[in-house]
Amino acid sequence: MWLLAISVWGAPRQATASEAYQQRRERISVSFRNASLAEVLQRIKQQTGYYILYNSDAVRGIGGISFSKADAPVREVLDEALRGTRLEYSIDDDTIVIRVRSGGGNASAPQKAPDKVVSGRVTDTAGAPLVGVNILIQGTATGVVSGSDGGFSIRMPEGRDNLIFSYIGYVSQTLSSAQTRLVRLVQDEQEIENVVVTGIFTRKKESYTGSATTITSGQLARVSNRNVFESLKNIEPSLYIMDNTLMGSDPNTLPDMQLRGITTFPSESTGVNIKGNYQNRPNQPLFILDGFETTAEKVMDMDMTRIESITILKDAAAKALYGSKAANGVIVIETKRLAGNQELVTYTGSIEVSMPDLTSYNLCNAWEKLEAERIEGVYTSANPQTQVDLTKRYNALKAQVLGGLDTYWLAKPLRTGVGHKHTLSVELGDSRKLRAMIDFSYNNVAGVMKGSERTVLSGDVNVSYRKKNFLFRNILSVSNTRSDNSPWGDFGDYARMNPYWSAVDPQTGQIARWAYDEVANPMYDATLGTLDRETYTSVTDNFYAEWQATEALKLTARLGIAVKRSDADEFYPAKHSKFATSAYESTSMQLRKGSYQLDNGKSSDISGEIYANYAKNWGRHYLYVNAGGRIAENTYSAYQHYAEGFPNSQTADITFARQYAQDKKPVGISSITREISFLGTASYSYDDRYNVDLTFRESASSLYGADNRWSSAWSAGVAWNLHNEPFLRDQDVLKQFKIRASAGLTGNQNYDTNEVLATYLYYTGATYHGQTGAYLSKMPNPALKWEQRMDYNVGADITVHRATIAFDYYNSVTENMLTDVVIPTSTGFDTVKDNLGKVRNRGIEAKLSYTLWQGKQGFFNLFGSIAYNKNIIINLSESLKAYNEKMMAQAQDKSNSTPVLIYQDGMPMNAIWAVPSLGIDPTTGQEIYVRKDGTLTYEYDAQDQVVAGISDPKYRGNFGFAAEYKGFGLSATCTFLGGGQRYNTTLVNKVENVDIHYNVDRRVLYGRWQTPGQNAMFKKLGSYTDENGKQHDEKTRATTRFVQDNNELTFSSLSLYYEFNPRLISKIRLKRLKLAFYMNNIATLSSIRIERGTTYPFARSMSFQLTGTF
Repeated sequence: MWLLAISVWGAPRQATASEAYQQRRERISVSFRNASLAEVLQRIKQQTGYYILYNSDAVRGIGGISFSKADAPVREVLDEALRGTRLEYSIDDDTIVIRVRSGGGNASAPQKAPDKVVSGRVTDTAGAPLVGVNILIQGTATGVVSGSDGGFSIRMPEGRDNLIFSYIGYVSQTLSSAQTRLVRLVQDEQEIENVVVTGIFTRKKESYTGSATTITSGQLARVSNRNVFESLKNIEPSLYIMDNTLMGSDPNTLPDMQLRGITTFPSESTGVNIKGNYQNRPNQPLFILDGFETTAEKVMDMDMTRIESITILKDAAAKALYGSKAANGVIVIETKRLAGNQELVTYTGSIEVSMPDLTSYNLCNAWEKLEAERIEGVYTSANPQTQVDLTKRYNALKAQVLGGLDTYWLAKPLRTGVGHKHTLSVELGDSRKLRAMIDFSYNNVAGVMKGSERTVLSGDVNVSYRKKNFLFRNILSVSNTRSDNSPWGDFGDYARMNPYWSAVDPQTGQIARWAYDEVANPMYDATLGTLDRETYTSVTDNFYAEWQATEALKLTARLGIAVKRSDADEFYPAKHSKFATSAYESTSMQLRKGSYQLDNGKSSDISGEIYANYAKNWGRHYLYVNAGGRIAENTYSAYQHYAEGFPNSQTADITFARQYAQDKKPVGISSITREISFLGTASYSYDDRYNVDLTFRESASSLYGADNRWSSAWSAGVAWNLHNEPFLRDQDVLKQFKIRASAGLTGNQNYDTNEVLATYLYYTGATYHGQTGAYLSKMPNPALKWEQRMDYNVGADITVHRATIAFDYYNSVTENMLTDVVIPTSTGFDTVKDNLGKVRNRGIEAKLSYTLWQGKQGFFNLFGSIAYNKNIIINLSESLKAYNEKMMAQAQDKSNSTPVLIYQDGMPMNAIWAVPSLGIDPTTGQEIYVRKDGTLTYEYDAQDQVVAGISDPKYRGNFGFAAEYKGFGLSATCTFLGGGQRYNTTLVNKVENVDIHYNVDRRVLYGRWQTPGQNAMFKKLGSYTDENGKQHDEKTRATTRFVQDNNELTFSSLSLYYEFNPRLISKIRLKRLKLAFYMNNIATLSSIRIERGTTYPFARSMSFQLTGTF
């Protein structure tokens, strides 16, 4: 491969040929000792100001040059440098051309000059100069690269007039010499995948040794336009975004997620459940937005049209940049930069429709429920008089059912949610120096439960100013989010209502307060003016400055300020069903009906960082060094007030309360965290074949104990580009074959500051001599350290013909895990936080994409990926024995019917513990258990529990296609998971441990044991007396009978779009017009039948979107 090189580090500036001539020096002084020819030519260029053009292959390997010249003419120096080589030179105007001698001519003899020199400047669409753009004369191997200001100058041979401009991440252009005075390159979305954005600097992917996945805005848009997490869930299987089986599709619930496995024990509650507090999720990745830390909530509420790319940093070589916060991985989000120097207005609008998905429910209808009650014996009594009453009641209900009463309660609180989203972006750009972009967005997400909504209103101002080698950029963002939870209450309350109860009063047709006797109608609560709302307002200002001191040296600085204010109101009037209990029957309790909970919170973040990076090419060598530091402070506080006594439902304000809630008082939490860190990175590449990355970060944080303020993170990575080896370079089949490996140590500090510090509380109920006392609320541990994660990773990136393959194997060990250690009660405390225990995560990740067809009018791509993870506890602290004993006691409780969480060496952290079961004895209808010694018994003993499964899937992945033809686009994605298990709580709670007075699963009728000799999966319905006269009415406990394999296949997304031909829409003054249609969560096939979305149902969604640019 031929590459004509002009030294990138020489800082040529935009100039005319005559100006360049005036700057040249014709006599120089030099001294060389065993120098390479490339180094000699570079020195000549630096001292003279000439442009020097040469073929890199021609000068490669020429070295051992030693001579000295003092105040010598340039030609004399060149003659000496080229002595004994097959090279010659020519000088014309401001350019020296080195070429292989033809016919043995004199190296110093003047050559025929090309007929013209073409000069120009290359920038991006915002007017920023692009350094290192490859500029090639079409049809030849001759070319140059642009300098630090984007300037270039090249000699055009006779008969040649076109130049090819190419740069990583940008669309290549072929232009005639007359069009090259100012060349603007446009970013190429497909090429963005070849760049790794770390949030601190940007690296070429070919020389990067870390494991990172880059997702472009186009890839995000192909799977969903709802929010970032919805798209990531369908694209990147290594990032496990879990379905919330309780909250389903609730638009106001943040998803839980983990990257490459669980690394931390769940943190204990602070005892103050502040609404809207999403801090300290121990397994959550770190989020970086435009170089600054941000929250998952902010990311979920982002306008997706603003996103340029998302990079997921996985292994140590990639994430060690973020030191003690990077153990769980890092997700880097870059928003779109200013696009050009013309005024543009872009509008994106969409209508989103959400439809409830109730396919997981299998409840009885009115007749089935009545029959289940009859079998249970609800209408049977040994007392004759009681039997008469029960028979009358049964016959009355039967008549109503036969008359058509069959209330489908599940539909009552639901709707088809119709939301809408609007984004307006205005770009102002009549100057190459000053650019501005203003974005406004409004997003209304309508949930499938009536009254459930999330509304986000935001505005962003992005200003960029360039002055010579200085760049200043500021992004100001203001957003307001309001989340309204449904006044219709808990969806589970509707699932348990009997279908033979009426939802409305048959006399008035109005919603009845009581569904039956003293059973409250949950629909009635929605008519009372309940309030359950959360709001927050955030203001973020991110400032970035850059100084290109030399072509090799760049200094950058960032300053970020973020302020957030949140409020939450939860009001229930006196007639609400939660007060319709016997506890509120007395006169004094009547005055306490009605409640109000008010939460207020605020937080602020300020951070500053400064970095210097140095990049230099010489010959086959490339060196990149980055060093700098960061300082930050975060403060957070929240307060909570409880009040009661609201006789009037119209007084939805806490000031109308009669009193503070009984045994309640205002409570709150607060924290302040400060940190400082220093970062150093170095990257070296030889001949684009051998690459090394080194990272070291030293951090100090107030989160650590006083004895361990400082902590270190480091990584080392290597990569080998086999495709650049001489034996593979001259072939077209294997386009890329990179092998990489890395190791490193990072940390996790997703926990509360109160875990470390000595925290005191006041005795508010008593005084001593008029003074208020204080007591230590937690035992501090000044020796507490950060959790450490040691990562090892090997991987390969391969492109063969039309196929692209990526493979990673990782082995991670987390130690110093934060756990509760039991201490003597004589200290005044039961436990103290300490660093104990180790957990290992091992896994494999693989991706494959194949281009079936690629042409000028479109493409057709197939893709698939899979991620496998195995989590094991390898060294459990002795202190967790007390925790396990507590869990075992809970398992022994006869009222407990769900598995407890027990930790044991050699077992996964998310293991499902249950007593082995052989099923239901066909003779007696009782469950047969297996003891630890292998004997069989009818008696349940929690001490016989074994690991029956793993609640997280062992593997998950996706597959699909993306196609485009003549402006039409179609893509589909399916996701799958398997290898894990789930404890089927639906079978336990709605088939066996049923409260027959409420609705139950249909399997109560068809799957339970009823007669001797019957093979059945479920026990006999109701209580009974065995042949020995023993009464059996205990609850079903945690057994392996209900641990089922969890394998799922989901048709997760479908998108169809059409982008109009620009020539057609230009007649109506449009630059771009695109129509799109999306469907998400279309269908799911599962190996387990379990109710999903028990508090808030799941939903299918579709969206129609229009984008236009003027």
